[in-house]
Amino acid sequence: MVLKIRHFSACSHTVKRGKIANTLFRTTLALTGYFNWIQQMAQQNAIKHLETFGYCLIEDAIPAAQADTMAAKYFQLHRDPANRDAFQDPNDELYQTLFGVVNLDEMCWECIAHPQVLQVVRHFLGDNPRLGEACTKWVKPRAPQGGIHSDSTHDLPARLPETPWMINSIWMITDFTVENGATLVVPFSHRARRSPSASDIAESHPVPICGRRGSVLLWHGGTWHGQGENTTEDQHRMALNIAYYPPWWNLMREGGHQPVFPETFARMPEDLQALVRHKVAKRRADIYEF
Repeated sequence: MVLKIRHFSACSHTVKRGKIANTLFRTTLALTGYFNWIQQMAQQNAIKHLETFGYCLIEDAIPAAQADTMAAKYFQLHRDPANRDAFQDPNDELYQTLFGVVNLDEMCWECIAHPQVLQVVRHFLGDNPRLGEACTKWVKPRAPQGGIHSDSTHDLPARLPETPWMINSIWMITDFTVENGATLVVPFSHRARRSPSASDIAESHPVPICGRRGSVLLWHGGTWHGQGENTTEDQHRMALNIAYYPPWWNLMREGGHQPVFPETFARMPEDLQALVRHKVAKRRADIYEF
C-alpha cells in the first residue's frame, strides 16, 4: 500500500511538472509571437510614417551603452590628425564630417546592416540596395544651423523623380536634443519633388527630431532637412550618417564617398558584403562609375 502511494505520488508530481513545463513552453511561444507581432507592426508604422511624412524614427535600435562606446571611438577618430584629409571640409572646426568610417571602425558595420533599418530601406529601394557612404558627423558647441537641403539632387532636373533614389539615415550616437543640434526635418517636403528654394527655406518650419542615443532617423532623399544649431557651451553631438541607394544610381555623382578597402571587405560578414561589394578598392577612382 505504501509503495502504491509513493508510486502514485511520484507520477502525480511528474505529471504536474510536465503540465507546468508545457504551460511555460506555450506561454513562451505566445510571448515570442506577441513580441514578433509588435515588432512587425512597429516596422510597418515606420514605413508608413516615412511614406507620409518623409521620415521615421526607430528608437533604441542599439543599446545606449553600445552607442557610448562608439561615441568615444568617433571623437578619437575626428581628433586624429591622420584622418584630417578625410574631412568633408577640413576648415570647418564646428561641424565635421569624416568619410570612410567603414574602414576605420567595425562597430559601424552592425548599423549599416541593421535588420530593422534594411527592412525600411528595401521597401523603398528594392531588394538589392547599395551603401553609398558611412560617415560620422560631429556638431560642436556653438555650431550654427546647417542649410536646409534635399540629398543628391544638385544636378537633377527641377522636377525630381517620384521613385525614391535614396534613403538616408543618421544614428544618434549621442542624445539628440533641440539644444545640441538635432537634425531638422520639414515634414511632407519630399512630396514637393524639388529642391528647396530660398523662399521655400524661409517659409518652411523644420522640426527637430530628438531622440535617445542608440536611435536612428531615416528619411527620403527628397525630404528637406539640415543640421540644427548647437546652442550649448559644452554639449557635443555625434552621429553616424549612413546613405543607401538603389542599384541603378550612379555613385560617381557623390563627392567624397570612399571605397571599402579589400582587407576591410574580407573581414565583413556576408550580409554586409552584399551591400558594399560594388565599392571595393584601394582608391575611389578605381571603382566609381564614370
